[in-house]
Amino acid sequence: MRSISLIAASLLACAGMPAQAQTFGPPIQGLCLLSRAGAIAASRAGQSMQAQLKQMQGSLNGDLAQRRAALDQQRRQLEARQSAIAPIEYQRQLTALNQQAQTLEQQQNARFIAVQQRSQQQIDGALGQALSRVVTRTACSVVMERDHAYGWNNAMDVTGAVTKEMDAILPAIALQ
Repeated sequence: MRSISLIAASLLACAGMPAQAQTFGPPIQGLCLLSRAGAIAASRAGQSMQAQLKQMQGSLNGDLAQRRAALDQQRRQLEARQSAIAPIEYQRQLTALNQQAQTLEQQQNARFIAVQQRSQQQIDGALGQALSRVVTRTACSVVMERDHAYGWNNAMDVTGAVTKEMDAILPAIALQ
């Protein structure tokens, strides 16, 4: 019983760790593996995009916080005058303030998502070009997602080569 507990504990500990690839057999000619996420994350453009999006999100959050503070102040002023105005007018003004806050947040989210999508399109374009060059140079007949394999021969992994090509094609992202 105790050995089962130890085995279960070690399995749980291993489950939280990222899987390490085992090198299986000789490389298969024409079969190439690519970690799309790994290539993007390692590329200068991917790193640039992440840094700029993080900066943009901080800026948008600061702007949103300022605007929400102004709306909250208007809401507090309205609450202070609640007894002096008609209940229906109070509800109308309160609803208008709540709608402004909701619209503001939706606009900020939509703006961020639009910039994120345009940036991702730039990176996807560079990845496609880089992969095309590497596939031609390496003579890949099939490219499969490496992150879904249990193991592989490292000679079949083109992720590093694709990342280098991406760096040459798109060294940085300019958020628009």
